[in-house]
Formats: sequence, C-alpha cells, structure tokens
Amino acid sequence: MDRRRFVKAAGAGVAGLLAGCSAEPTGDGDATDGSTDSTGTDGGTVAGSASGGTPVLRVGTYPSFVDAPSSSPGPWLKEQFEAEHDAELKWFPPESNMDYFLQRRQQNVTIDTDLFLGLTPENLVKADRETGDGESLFTSVDTSALSNVGHVVDDYRFDPQERAIPVGASYISLVYNQHALDERGVGAPETFDDLASDPYENGLLVPNPQNSETGLEFLFWTVDHFGEDGYLDYWSDLMDNGTQILKDWGTAYDAYSNDEAPIVVSFSTDQVYADRYDQDMARHQVGFPNGEGYAYLEGVAPFSGTDRMGLATEFVDFVLQPDVQAEIAQRNVALPAVDNADLPQDFDDLVHEPETIVSFGYDELMGNVEPWLNDWSEQIASN
Repeated sequence: MDRRRFVKAAGAGVAGLLAGCSAEPTGDGDATDGSTDSTGTDGGTVAGSASGGTPVLRVGTYPSFVDAPSSSPGPWLKEQFEAEHDAELKWFPPESNMDYFLQRRQQNVTIDTDLFLGLTPENLVKADRETGDGESLFTSVDTSALSNVGHVVDDYRFDPQERAIPVGASYISLVYNQHALDERGVGAPETFDDLASDPYENGLLVPNPQNSETGLEFLFWTVDHFGEDGYLDYWSDLMDNGTQILKDWGTAYDAYSNDEAPIVVSFSTDQVYADRYDQDMARHQVGFPNGEGYAYLEGVAPFSGTDRMGLATEFVDFVLQPDVQAEIAQRNVALPAVDNADLPQDFDDLVHEPETIVSFGYDELMGNVEPWLNDWSEQIASN
C-alpha cells in the first residue's frame, strides 16, 4: 500500500463528521447573508419573539444549505415560510454543524435553537449514543399533524422514534469520465471488484470516511456488500490498486474535475448539476457498482426543550409539502423525500437511481459506527 496516496485530515475522527447534502458541506464558517443568525459561541439569544411580537423560529443547519455558491434552498425557504406563517425564521449554521448542539447538551448549556435540518442517520445515532441515559438531544414530532407525511418514501425513514422526519435524499454512487476510460480502452466499472482490478489501477478517488459523510457512507456500503469480515480486505485491495483517499468530498471532486483520476465516489444527481452549467455529460456519467446505491438521507428534528414545538411542527409540515420538496430538491441538487413532489421532466431525466437501495438502519448503526471506522482507520489509514 502506498501511504502517499492517503491524504489525512488534521483532527479527523467520528467527532468531526459533518451533516451534509448532495453537495456535502465544504464551507469554512457561518453564513451571514441576512437570512441567518450568526451569534457566536453562546448559541444566540433569539429565543422568544422578534420585534412587534412576531414569534421567532430558529433552525440549525449546515452552512451550504444557506450559503452554497449555487442556489441554496435556505433563503428561498425562509421567504416562503414567512409568507405563509406569522413567524420569523432565523437560520443558524454553526461551523461544526450538529456537533455544536451536541456539545452544548453535554455541557448542560441551553440550546436556543428549535430544530436542526440536515440530520443524517449517523448524526442521530451519535447524538443518542453520546447523551446515553440523559435527555435525548431531539424530541418526537406529532406525525398526525403532518399533512403529507404519508407520502414520505418508506426507504428514507431512519428514526424509529419519529424525531427525525426525512426531508431529502440522494444516492452515493460512482461518477466517471467516459473520455478517460475510453483512453484506457475499458468500459464503465460494473462491480466493486472491478474497482480493485488492473484496468482501473490509479483510477478511483474516495473522500476520507474519517471526516466526510460521503466517504463514511461509502465505507458503510462496503461493509454491507462484503460483510464485517471482508470489507477491510476489500479496502486493502483498493489501496493496492492505487485508490486515492482525499480529505473530503470537495477535495475529491475537485481532483476528479482536474483529471487526477477517471472515477470519484460522489452522488447520483451529478448530471443535474452538470447540465445546469452546460458541462460535457461524458465527464459526468453515473455508475452503481453491482446495481447498488447507498441512500444518503437527511431529516429535520426538533430539539428537546424547545418552547416553540407548535411552530416547529408547522415548519416540518411546510417542508414536507410537495411543491416545497420539489423546490428544495432542485436547489439542493438532490431528491425529494416524498413521492408526490412534481419535478420538471428534465430534472427527472437526469436523476439516476439504483436497482437496489442500500442503507443501514438506526439499530444497525447503533454501536457499530465507531468500531467499523476505527478498524478501517487502524488498518487502512495508518498503513
């Protein structure tokens, strides 16, 4: 194994995992575009009402949801929610994402935020594991008050306690450059084993599972495919075949865009983004090894202790509406969490879905994330 092919992230680990979307968060700080509330390390002071008595709903999220360089959903969502409800929505995107709120709970510091949007299954499991027998970081939603909850895709539900309600999805997949593969005289990789074979030597870029949700879920995918007794052997084969593991999704995708390798672990919505900017579609082909794709899921969950539970429930109900789901999906380059969102035909045509959806549920992740990642780090990252 060539250690030079492994680019480590300083301080990476399970504690550094980011909540993310199909454009995984890569921002360096909190958004300050007027639709957010960046109030420093004390968590803010906006509990209560805005001027004039208008109630304030404070929603935590990841920075790129409100300040990505393309078309972030956050500002649009704020405008639409406020137009339909007697409330002011304030975004709060802390740099450390969901970990910020977990640390405050562990320090017995008040969380002056009502919900978190962008919660992944790994985030939820981590929060439950680290709060232990104490009060859960999140509280359940009264799903009977959610008018469109019956249309949430069953495969996207990941919280058995119904604290986290799915609001978006994508699939981890391969993205490959057909021109580069043609130059090698090979077709698209069709299986996991193909990626570790001679024709694809030095051909794959992977985000680091230690500090990338995308990379971590690719790791989960290999655990599902090869089993706990076989996934590390597979990763050793990948590394022996010249796979590069880079700091995060953004770093890996940038390297792919700069032709450092013909294949990258990314998202099955890649062609939506490519078409938006009139890029050569041959450089944005989507592949599902063995016909599988790992479901990248996001939810919204109220924080326990919020004094705005009624308004928080109204927000969840609003986010699940079909037209809102369709708009978020397009702006976030992702998939809606409901099956009745009406998307433009050209969007549907460019979205790829696997034959088989792979995803670990809450019970499978609880107690396994750290052992899987620690074993991977010890055997793969340290050699």
